[in-house]
Amino acid sequence: MDTKTYLRRSAKYLLWLIFLFALIFALMLSTGTSRVGADRMLGELFGSVRGAVMGAVVLLLAALYPKFGFTRRSVRGDLERDRERILHVFASGGYSLVSEEGHTLVFRVASPVRRLLMQGEDRIVVSGEPGRIVLDGIRKEVVKAEFRLKSFLEQ
Repeated sequence: MDTKTYLRRSAKYLLWLIFLFALIFALMLSTGTSRVGADRMLGELFGSVRGAVMGAVVLLLAALYPKFGFTRRSVRGDLERDRERILHVFASGGYSLVSEEGHTLVFRVASPVRRLLMQGEDRIVVSGEPGRIVLDGIRKEVVKAEFRLKSFLEQ
């Protein structure tokens, strides 16, 4: 993964975390489950040691996310021979083939809502190496695809 991609993924995750915190604060205030008002809550968040530590943890999580949020896995098989099975596995997982170049297939989530929830990081690149099929993308989806593909190829 190049530096530009790493920084872009990290920034997207930081924005996602900030959105989630803002949503939680807004829900707490609107439902009356917060013990204090908005001014005190924001003061505690931005003007205390506890808030600074929480901010540092959020920044650290965002900085490390591209390392632990994405992976590369391989499955025993042949890309050309098992192409139809690969296409079937990804189609059943809600993915569609968007490009194909030589020994590389690129899949993206077919649902626009799911793509939005994944922050546009829904690409899984499937490439062929001698005796192996390599999956590269967001960890959760790559692991699901790896499991499905192994099960399907072993039949």
